[in-house]
Amino acid sequence: MPFARPSLILSLALLGVDVAAAQTAPPPAPPPPSQTAGGQLEEITVTATRRAEPLSKVAESVSAFDAIKMEVQGVKSFADLAKFTPGVDFDKDSNAISIRGVKSNAGSATTGVYIDDTPIQLRALGLNANSSLPAVFDLDRVEVLRGPQGTLFGAGSEGGTVRYITPQPSLTDYSGFAHAELAGTEDGGMSYEAGGAVGGPIVEDLLGFRVSAWGRHDGGWIDKVNPYDGTSDDDDNRTATYVVHAALAYKPIDGLTITPSYNFEQRSQNNYNQYWVTLSDPNDGRWIDSTPETMADYDRFDLGSVKIEYDTDDYQVISNTSYFTRDERLNGYSGTLYDLSYFQQLTSGGIDPQGAPCVNLTNCLSHSVLLSPGGINLPGFGPYVAINYITNTQRNLTQEIRIQSPDSDARLTWTAGVFYDSNSQRSTEEINDPQLPALSEYLWNEDIVTAWGMPLLPNGDDYINDTVGNDMQIAVFGDASYKILDDVKLEVGLRFAYTHFDFHNLNNGSQDLLDSNGVPAQEGGSKDERPVTPKFSGTWQFTPDDMVYATIAKGYRIGGASPPLPVVACGGVFPTSYDSDTTWSYEIGTKDRFFDRKVQISASAYYVEWSNIQQAVYVPQCGIQYTTNVGNAISEGFDVDGQWQIDPSFRFEFAFGYTDAKYDGDAMDPASPGQFLARNGDSLDVVPWTVTLGGQYNFNVGDDDAFIRADWEYASRRHRATPAEDPGTEYFDAGLRPDPATNFVSLRTGIIMDSLEMNLFVDNLFDSHPQLSLAHQDEFTRLYTAETFRPRTIGVTASYRW
Repeated sequence: MPFARPSLILSLALLGVDVAAAQTAPPPAPPPPSQTAGGQLEEITVTATRRAEPLSKVAESVSAFDAIKMEVQGVKSFADLAKFTPGVDFDKDSNAISIRGVKSNAGSATTGVYIDDTPIQLRALGLNANSSLPAVFDLDRVEVLRGPQGTLFGAGSEGGTVRYITPQPSLTDYSGFAHAELAGTEDGGMSYEAGGAVGGPIVEDLLGFRVSAWGRHDGGWIDKVNPYDGTSDDDDNRTATYVVHAALAYKPIDGLTITPSYNFEQRSQNNYNQYWVTLSDPNDGRWIDSTPETMADYDRFDLGSVKIEYDTDDYQVISNTSYFTRDERLNGYSGTLYDLSYFQQLTSGGIDPQGAPCVNLTNCLSHSVLLSPGGINLPGFGPYVAINYITNTQRNLTQEIRIQSPDSDARLTWTAGVFYDSNSQRSTEEINDPQLPALSEYLWNEDIVTAWGMPLLPNGDDYINDTVGNDMQIAVFGDASYKILDDVKLEVGLRFAYTHFDFHNLNNGSQDLLDSNGVPAQEGGSKDERPVTPKFSGTWQFTPDDMVYATIAKGYRIGGASPPLPVVACGGVFPTSYDSDTTWSYEIGTKDRFFDRKVQISASAYYVEWSNIQQAVYVPQCGIQYTTNVGNAISEGFDVDGQWQIDPSFRFEFAFGYTDAKYDGDAMDPASPGQFLARNGDSLDVVPWTVTLGGQYNFNVGDDDAFIRADWEYASRRHRATPAEDPGTEYFDAGLRPDPATNFVSLRTGIIMDSLEMNLFVDNLFDSHPQLSLAHQDEFTRLYTAETFRPRTIGVTASYRW
């Protein structure tokens, strides 16, 4: 999901930016590199601990990206951001962020996602519970907090937290900018964006505003070819995104500021970024998808909030009240390919959907290969299309009040607060299959009632799974740090919470019977828990530029309940509730500046114990999942990132990460005794090694500043087998294999002429196209899909600030 990036001010990027000051003042004119105080690096100010502190003084592993840094690095989405952040894994299909190997596709998110102080992550009620990742235009910064954040950020921050921070209106100065981009993708379509922002005082020192609007079109590069008539829609995986942000700041008296704000985002993806392996030729730039239906994704959210801050000499009070609404409708998977893969297993076994022998066994077995490597195989039947629809909605009400000490440098600093969150969600999954009666006659010589036990639903659905869930959290939390010596500080944090989850589920349709009498399922359930999450930390600032720290922290995810699976289709009774899972993280780290602050390095090593993991367990007989607690895991590794101002004109940046996330012991299938879901040492499907290197050189063209920059991003191949690659598990699929090692190079150059900046960029310079995310419907299907990087893209940007 793309970001819109404010203009690059090159020499500011080399110097760094004090973001806290930038929130209330327009950007200063960029000084020439020769006036950069000897080329020293300055640092960003973050609020990772809920108070403004220099990044080098925060006793946590935090990566921070301000607007200028993201512009410099060509960040267009969180997928780009993840490449520059060690220890972070991003799933582009589900928008799921996992940090330090804490990765799961079931239950609540393992990573907290916040816009300012509002959590927006999603609980996985059903399939394709894609989280919403904001494409916030006029973005101030993004903070990525690695490790559990259960004390200050609560549930959903089991592995870490990502915070999107928007700029605040100024009460004293006007500022604004306009930005545009035009780019072309090799063997693909054109991409373009335009946006602007403006803000300043309405009544000086009393009332200020900031508004912005932005739109982007990402051109596709995968062609959609209809498998039945051969017609083509070129560059079908295109996406359009629109963002609006508005905020007011009202300061009626000294110390009191009231800031209402509104964020809107709408994203429409015409088709997914998957191609069919057999039909495509990557070396020739030929990317073909022949799925009969369009795989679209429409996603919209609105966030309204009111932040109230009251500052005194003795304390600060901060209140945030927000309401988040989200509506997403997508074709989460191909209903056609899912149905045909399921029917293929039945026909090849010589049985009908209810497990009875085929009426005409010869006819049944003659249709046993419905999906060949090259496509759909239904000779004599004609075009067949079944469409999957998934609808996800969220309605989140959040209220948090904090009171904290005002001085971050005091011997004792403290924060205490209360938190309330009420989240109502609905997830509806359905397959609309009006041709099922005819296909049942074709495959089994049976009418639909004989084959399936009931006719289609009135709207043509053969399957519907409709779940309404309600989450509620009430928490009190506190965090305090005390300098026992001038350079030694101890910190303790604790959060007590009460969590409640309840749901109501309806299962219906020919493919989803509760029993052999054709009765639909309506079930409900609930889960209440009282988690306690402590944190302990010690810091030694042994020089003004060098600090070491050690942290022990606990994280958790709320437990829940899941709907029952259809007995007829799935062949058994499965768990319908699950408990919270927890992490204990042990981390040591250091933050240092060397050589007159020309070199800046942050490094940490960690060991994470993850217990009672919430997992989605796949039932091969019916192709449906349920959620339960199964297995434990260990994740250990390290991350290093830093920068080196070699001279006032040249800067070098680097980030290294290593994560070894694996099962600690065997994980057994609770519904199938003796069957392994995972075995000791199996991987949690996390890339172990990531490396990012970047260099930027500044020079002058006449009286104007110019630059050239290159970035290289590397991700290693995974060498541990996942459960699906382990022959000893029931998930083993001989057709799957890990992604290869990848390399991605980008190049940028630009010139700044007073307030106007022009950039030329090339992403994926060497047109790398590794085969990623290889998948098929099941182990018996030879039709494979895959994904890859966007092909080489060349573009220009123009930005103007005032």
